[in-house]
Amino acid sequence: MNFVAAILYAVSTSTVLALLLAFCRGGLDHASAALALAGGLLVASLTLWQDRRPPHPSRPPSAPEWLAIVAFALVSLRIFLWLVFVEGDDIKVLSPNNLGDLSLHLTYVRYLASGVPFWPDNPIFTGGKLTYPIGIDLFHSLLALLGVDILRGFIWMGVIGAALTGAALWRWGRGMALFGFLANGGIAGFAIFHTGQLVDFQSDLAWKSFALALFATQRGLLFALPVGLLLLSSWRARFFSEEPGAWRLPFWGELLLYASLPLFHFHTFLFLSVLLGVWFAGHAPARGGLLRLVGAAFVPATALVYLITGGLKGGHLLGWKPGWMWDDQTYLDWCKAHLGQASSSVAAITFWPINFGLLPVLVILLVAVLARRNRDPWPRLVVFPALGVFLICCFVKFAPWEWDNTKLMIWSYLAILPFLWSELLARWPAWVRIPALIALFFSGFISTLGGIDTTHTGFPVASRAELDSVADALRNIPVTERFAGAPAYNHPLLLNGRKMVLGYLGHVHSHGLDWQEPSAKLDALMNGDPAWAHLAEELGARYLFWGKDEDDAYADSSKPWRQTARLVASGDWGAIYDLKSAPTSPAGLLPAMHE
Repeated sequence: MNFVAAILYAVSTSTVLALLLAFCRGGLDHASAALALAGGLLVASLTLWQDRRPPHPSRPPSAPEWLAIVAFALVSLRIFLWLVFVEGDDIKVLSPNNLGDLSLHLTYVRYLASGVPFWPDNPIFTGGKLTYPIGIDLFHSLLALLGVDILRGFIWMGVIGAALTGAALWRWGRGMALFGFLANGGIAGFAIFHTGQLVDFQSDLAWKSFALALFATQRGLLFALPVGLLLLSSWRARFFSEEPGAWRLPFWGELLLYASLPLFHFHTFLFLSVLLGVWFAGHAPARGGLLRLVGAAFVPATALVYLITGGLKGGHLLGWKPGWMWDDQTYLDWCKAHLGQASSSVAAITFWPINFGLLPVLVILLVAVLARRNRDPWPRLVVFPALGVFLICCFVKFAPWEWDNTKLMIWSYLAILPFLWSELLARWPAWVRIPALIALFFSGFISTLGGIDTTHTGFPVASRAELDSVADALRNIPVTERFAGAPAYNHPLLLNGRKMVLGYLGHVHSHGLDWQEPSAKLDALMNGDPAWAHLAEELGARYLFWGKDEDDAYADSSKPWRQTARLVASGDWGAIYDLKSAPTSPAGLLPAMHE
């Protein structure tokens, strides 16, 4: 665990140093990247050199736990070794879940590495600062500045992050946590006995496979999952354990990881903060230590929250949404296809067993058991607040799309898993325990395996030749300039780390940005409205990109800028216009594909 912690210290230190250097120097460059990474390596090396205690003895894995370890390793390798790959001229991803997410992260990595001033403008929304926990992409940009191939960086950061997560899951809940992470699900996966097909049966449900829908796509979790789990394990030893010599992080390590969490994954920071607040109220012996930790972390953590929320402007994201996603149209369609009807009453009744299966029953039994036991406050002070967070997420949405509540709900699930075993299932006879575990995990594991089926050939994201050609055309255009273009998730401008008026509307909406008015103005501009020049000025766009996406989105555009704006570059990929400069050659010099 000390080695795992040292790697996390290195990532946290390097990223925070890079942020400070970027503010001081006006952006990142090779020197600041080298200095930040050197600082992280120094902290990690000093940690390992100073902490040479022998490892705390623990019980060796049982045969079922070995199976959980092997399953986690194989699933993680399949997900991350094929996370992104090149096939001919195509850049592909293994999972369709990653088509938009990996494209967005590629945008952020290249954008941050380009030397833009900090705190950076939002590359996918005009007129605002970036409102996203960019920590893991900021760290990736440091590696890119020092010559690490960006696509290989995605792969190896994923593999290493998975290894760290696996070690932290083992520390937190041994095999139950490891396998439970891979196998969250309800009853949908039992359809394999009817269909005979190995597919992701949960893809259209709300409670999707964590491994596929979150672990493979939410890059901040590669840092936040091991950090959150290690902090929980460490805080148990610090605030609750009476066992002498129990493993825990040093205080400064807890402070570093907890205070930097908002930069990587705000939902993890929020969940841990709720737990700390409950412990302060309900566990008097821990109050002094909690005050010391939270007091020391308050200023840096608040500063990071301020940055990633655009000045604490996230309140408009909250909304009342009872039932979570039981009335989501995708689920209603699923009900119609599999149950023969899609009425709201049927959807409401079937939502919970189909999505969660036996889990709610086991949690209710666990709560009843813990309510009667008074000897150890630790299980109650984790399970009860974790369950409270989960229930709040079933009534309040914390983002425009209520599915994003899963980023909090995953922590409720992981927090409760070890206690389901230690306080409930482990005490049952084998003839009851084994069927309960099968009912709890079979469906979810089948869905995870179906999502990484080796027959998948991948989904294309972009053409390498097109990206390279567009990159050459952009070489003399400052990275601070913003472009008008079609809002596509894999637009070549975004994948080259350039700013657009609007990126993919799914991303813009999920980030809680007011996109309707800019979208209407962008449509008018791209369709050749008589006031197009004025609209471009309002949107902050000096340049206009016209390529295949624009041909599809604005097929009837009159393109009036061809006569009045300078053609900066053109090719098979399209054309770029400088809307503030007059043409330097006769109008109409466009590639044939755009005539």
